[in-house]
Amino acid sequence: MEKQVIFRDRQELQAADLNNSQDFAAQALRHLVQDAVSNLLWFTGLEVTATSTSEVEVAAGRLYAAGERYSAAEAVRFSLFPHLPLVTRRVVALVAWGQAEDTDVQPRDFLLDLTTGETQPEAVAMERRNRCNLNLLAGAESADPQAPAMQSDTLAIALITLTPAGIERIEMNSAARLPRLDDLAARTRALEAWRALADPQIGTIASDLAALSARTSGLADRDSLIAMALDVARLKEQLDVPEGSASYGSDSFADEEQTDPGLTGATARIENGLLFPFAAQAQAPLELFNPYDASVKRYSDGLVLPAHSHQMRLFTEGYAGDLSVSQYQFQTTELKEFKRTVRVFHHGWHWNYSPSWYRRHFHDRYWYYDNDRNDRRYWKYHCRYGYYTRHQETYYELQQVTNSINGAVLAQTLLTPNSLWLTRLALYFTQVAADGDVHLLVCDTDAGKPVPGQTLTRVTLPAASLQKYPAATLIDVPPVLLEAGKRYAIMLITQGDHRVAVVSGNNYTQGTLFYGTDGDYMQGDLTRDLMFGLYGASFSRARTEVALQSVSLAGGITDVEISAQHTVPDGCSLSYEVQVAGRWYPLDSTELRLLAAPPIVPLRAVLLGTSDLAPALVTGIDAVRVSRPDEALVHYSSLRSLAAAASALQVHLVVSAYDSEHHSLNCQLVSGGTTYNTTGVEWRAEPDDEGAQRAVFSFAPSPAISSYQVKISASRQSGSAPFTLTERLDVAL
Repeated sequence: MEKQVIFRDRQELQAADLNNSQDFAAQALRHLVQDAVSNLLWFTGLEVTATSTSEVEVAAGRLYAAGERYSAAEAVRFSLFPHLPLVTRRVVALVAWGQAEDTDVQPRDFLLDLTTGETQPEAVAMERRNRCNLNLLAGAESADPQAPAMQSDTLAIALITLTPAGIERIEMNSAARLPRLDDLAARTRALEAWRALADPQIGTIASDLAALSARTSGLADRDSLIAMALDVARLKEQLDVPEGSASYGSDSFADEEQTDPGLTGATARIENGLLFPFAAQAQAPLELFNPYDASVKRYSDGLVLPAHSHQMRLFTEGYAGDLSVSQYQFQTTELKEFKRTVRVFHHGWHWNYSPSWYRRHFHDRYWYYDNDRNDRRYWKYHCRYGYYTRHQETYYELQQVTNSINGAVLAQTLLTPNSLWLTRLALYFTQVAADGDVHLLVCDTDAGKPVPGQTLTRVTLPAASLQKYPAATLIDVPPVLLEAGKRYAIMLITQGDHRVAVVSGNNYTQGTLFYGTDGDYMQGDLTRDLMFGLYGASFSRARTEVALQSVSLAGGITDVEISAQHTVPDGCSLSYEVQVAGRWYPLDSTELRLLAAPPIVPLRAVLLGTSDLAPALVTGIDAVRVSRPDEALVHYSSLRSLAAAASALQVHLVVSAYDSEHHSLNCQLVSGGTTYNTTGVEWRAEPDDEGAQRAVFSFAPSPAISSYQVKISASRQSGSAPFTLTERLDVAL
């Protein structure tokens, strides 16, 4: 009881005293319900049952609202006949709300004259009752009916779906039913029993995940095996080289190694094939259309993630003392920062959309080998009018940025059981010095030991911002993706006399506490771990559409290319879309959406993930290139030298998407200032390439020549799609 009315002998008793004795008890009970049970809307009883096709009965029950209890003492019947839909269906909600009312009116005598004892009777209410009112609230009739909107002070007890024939179903609002303590006790006992059974198994999951990741990381994926099989099949085919040839050479136009840049200049472009040059192009930054877009969060380094909150993902608990950071030897620590990898998205008709070309040159042209990671990293995906390059797995490349930090070093390694975006760390300092900044690093590990030379993210904390235990020092770090099954290290470097809290060896971290001794050497401590909390991003939605700044090009745009830093975890996707005629289309669309060459193209990014993981992009650089192709192409090969002079030569040109009605193609040989024209052209279908053709140009130079350059000239009609040269093979007979 919070307050009581005090009664004494021979004391005057007033009505207010009696009313207060009730009000104080009711107030204490209301506070108890608000503090210990809930301050929300709940109900008990009030079970709804159908008594006929258009009538329901609501049992007695109670409504809890803001600590007050409102009672419906008797069962109530409602007729739903006035709410039956005419054609489709309707949802009717049975709603409850509380109301205090005075009742039980009785005659009572009221004293008028104390001396004479004269009284006057009046009819007054003798009881104040908290009544639970019930009523029906009908929604709109529809083929897909929705529940009606509720007022803030009312609670939906049940939703009743009606058809023209009557009641279809009754759904009780079980989520708003006040739970009983015995039910909660039974559920708690079940959870404790499950925990006793599951805890030993859960404790080994992190180790099992790490072992599974180690066993599967080196396996080749399905696309790699298909590409290898295609390459082997191509090598087994007979080369198209006539008998008695003196010399031959080929160029797949994957690079400029066999191109004469001085003669070719800007008249042709080599990018996954020989392409028409740009007639016009422009660079634009990849920026948010609205810098204050609430659906995303942008960081100082330009990183953009979907809107998120911080959620504790790993925590070491059980205070077991503290540790002085400054007791260890001061040293100079060299840091090398990592950066995110780059994805390139392209849409338009100005690129090589020959699938066979990519299959033939998949390994030697589109893979690069990372010796540090013993892993291939790159592959090409493409469709009819768009493609993008991406990495097999999300990681960070070493950047040539080196920093030195002086101070004592303390580090804690940990194993991440699930992938997450690290956004915040909680540290606990039992002693905070007056000065001495704390440099916090998250870095990679090698054989379980921290490697400061592979720093993923870092932040510097002034001594004044450090909190003293038991308060946590919450540190927001530039977000970084931590992958499942990998070990990382949290490293502290400081010159201040700070002490950090530690715990006894914690199995959940699967890590080790390290301190620096001299130079690169780190000494491990197996008896304790750093007390810390690790927070990951918790995303509010799975799909996020981010409006970006539009791009423009005078004269029109037919091609859009976006080359920027991206991080796309497994199970997530990131794509870009362009708006044409009021509709959005992805950049990997199978149809050309920029055929009309609009001068301005709106852009947006679509980030698809889960509540725990999401892709990210980096803005702030000239990452968007818009262009349209020219109508003429000229390419000169590098000088070709033969083993002996030849008077009969052939040049084979493989072209993709060539249309003889709108395109033209010519080939010449240039030797010693003399230009030799072809003596004939033969066109052949290229059987292993969808829609590709091979043009065979024959030459008979006189006198014989021992060196030459191949000159390729091509043109297209205005408004027609450009074609691509995918291979050149020249043979001296």
